Amino acid sequence: MNRPKTTAVPVPDSPMTNAALAQHARAAVAYHGERILAEISRILRRVGLLLMVLAITIPAFAAGLLVVLWRLGT
Repeated sequence: MNRPKTTAVPVPDSPMTNAALAQHARAAVAYHGERILAEISRILRRVGLLLMVLAITIPAFAAGLLVVLWRLGT
Protein backbone atom coordinates (compact mmCIF):
# COMPACT_ATOMS: atom_id res chain seq x y z
CA MET A 1 0.00 0.00 0.00
CA ASN A 2 1.37 3.39 -0.94
CA ARG A 3 1.44 5.86 1.90
CA PRO A 4 0.49 9.42 1.03
CA LYS A 5 3.11 12.06 1.48
CA THR A 6 2.69 13.91 4.74
CA THR A 7 2.64 17.66 4.98
CA ALA A 8 3.79 19.83 7.83
CA VAL A 9 1.06 21.53 9.84
CA PRO A 10 1.95 24.85 11.45
CA VAL A 11 1.75 24.99 15.23
CA PRO A 12 -0.47 27.79 16.54
CA ASP A 13 1.13 30.45 18.72
CA SER A 14 -1.66 30.35 21.31
CA PRO A 15 -3.03 27.23 23.00
CA MET A 16 -5.78 25.40 21.13
CA THR A 17 -9.31 26.08 22.37
CA ASN A 18 -11.79 23.31 23.09
CA ALA A 19 -13.85 24.25 20.04
CA ALA A 20 -10.79 24.18 17.78
CA LEU A 21 -9.71 20.85 19.26
CA ALA A 22 -13.18 19.40 18.71
CA GLN A 23 -13.22 20.66 15.11
CA HIS A 24 -9.78 19.17 14.48
CA ALA A 25 -10.83 15.84 16.02
CA ARG A 26 -14.00 15.77 13.86
CA ALA A 27 -11.97 16.44 10.74
CA ALA A 28 -9.45 13.73 11.61
CA VAL A 29 -12.18 11.17 12.37
CA ALA A 30 -14.00 12.02 9.14
CA TYR A 31 -10.82 11.71 7.09
CA HIS A 32 -9.74 8.40 8.57
CA GLY A 33 -13.32 7.09 8.55
CA GLU A 34 -13.58 7.72 4.81
CA ARG A 35 -10.29 5.93 4.20
CA ILE A 36 -11.42 2.92 6.26
CA LEU A 37 -14.75 2.76 4.40
CA ALA A 38 -12.90 2.92 1.08
CA GLU A 39 -10.78 -0.08 2.13
CA ILE A 40 -13.79 -2.21 3.09
CA SER A 41 -14.92 -2.71 -0.51
CA ARG A 42 -11.42 -3.80 -1.51
CA ILE A 43 -11.24 -6.23 1.41
CA LEU A 44 -14.66 -7.69 0.58
CA ARG A 45 -13.61 -8.23 -3.04
CA ARG A 46 -10.48 -10.07 -1.92
CA VAL A 47 -12.42 -12.21 0.55
CA GLY A 48 -14.94 -13.05 -2.16
CA LEU A 49 -12.15 -14.04 -4.55
CA LEU A 50 -10.55 -16.19 -1.83
CA LEU A 51 -13.85 -17.97 -1.16
CA MET A 52 -14.38 -18.59 -4.88
CA VAL A 53 -10.89 -20.05 -5.27
CA LEU A 54 -11.34 -22.24 -2.20
CA ALA A 55 -14.76 -23.40 -3.41
CA ILE A 56 -13.13 -24.65 -6.61
CA THR A 57 -9.79 -25.98 -5.37
CA ILE A 58 -10.83 -27.84 -2.21
CA PRO A 59 -13.35 -30.13 -3.97
CA ALA A 60 -10.88 -30.64 -6.85
CA PHE A 61 -8.13 -31.58 -4.38
CA ALA A 62 -10.46 -33.91 -2.47
CA ALA A 63 -11.56 -35.62 -5.72
CA GLY A 64 -7.95 -36.03 -6.82
CA LEU A 65 -6.98 -37.44 -3.44
CA LEU A 66 -9.85 -39.94 -3.59
CA VAL A 67 -8.75 -41.07 -7.07
CA VAL A 68 -5.15 -41.53 -5.90
CA LEU A 69 -6.23 -43.44 -2.79
CA TRP A 70 -8.60 -45.58 -4.88
CA ARG A 71 -5.77 -46.42 -7.31
CA LEU A 72 -3.39 -47.25 -4.45
CA GLY A 73 -6.02 -49.44 -2.79
CA THR A 74 -6.64 -51.61 -5.85
